[in-house]
Parts: sequence; structure tokens; C-alpha cells
Amino acid sequence: MRIFIDTSVLFSAIFSSNGYARDLLHLAGEGKVTLVLSRDVLNETERNLLKKSPGKIPLFTTLIAVLEPEIIEDLTAQEVAVAAEYTALKDAPIVAAAIKSRVDYLVTFDHKDLLGPPQVAEKSGLKIVRPETVIRQLGD
Repeated sequence: MRIFIDTSVLFSAIFSSNGYARDLLHLAGEGKVTLVLSRDVLNETERNLLKKSPGKIPLFTTLIAVLEPEIIEDLTAQEVAVAAEYTALKDAPIVAAAIKSRVDYLVTFDHKDLLGPPQVAEKSGLKIVRPETVIRQLGD
């Protein structure tokens, strides 16, 4: 299973030593899921950690090095513009990267802009879920 996680999930997984977000990283470490991120997610997570919990930066760096996620870096302006037609502009690069990476799930805690508005999933073709949905799916 290929999962794209956004900043909300990556930040939570690093900030807290337990919970569904951290469980996803464990599953990636065990090879049970393929973790996919974008450069935007990595940069935003690092910025947020520097502001809110700079002591977690070494853990962040180590986890990324150990987990070796697939990183989507080569988005075109057109890909982002298309995603921006049906999602919040700030999330368009995330949605575009998830589409490009052909993941099974885009995993997020962002209810307001990604989970809540039905047009984001409908128009992107993505299954947008919370971390616990992936955990439950793997448990079946």
C-alpha cells in the first residue's frame, strides 16, 4: 500500500511518540506501507518543528533518513494549477503531488480543507483519509 502523508500527519508522528500518525511511520519502517512525501511536506514540517519544537529536529532528520520515503519533487505549475481549481491554494501542491505519486491514500488530519470538502476527493480521484483509516485497513 502506498500512502502520501501531509504535514499534519508527519508533524504529529514526530511530535508525539504514540498515536495513529506514529503508527504509520512504524508500518513504513516495517515495510508494510510505502511512505510518499513531497518536498513541500518536508519543508513545511521542518519549519513548523523549528517554530514549535526545535528539539525534535534531530528525530525528524533521523526518521526521514531511516524510512527513506519516496519524495515527489518535480511538480509542474500546471499540475498545481489544476489541483487549485478544487482545493485551497495552500493545499494544491499537496493534492497535486499525491495525484502524481499514484498513492492508495492521501492521509491527513486537515478536515477543513482536505477531508471535509467532497469535491477534493471527487475531482482528484484520491481517497483522502485520516491515519486510523489506513491502520484499520491494514488490520483487516
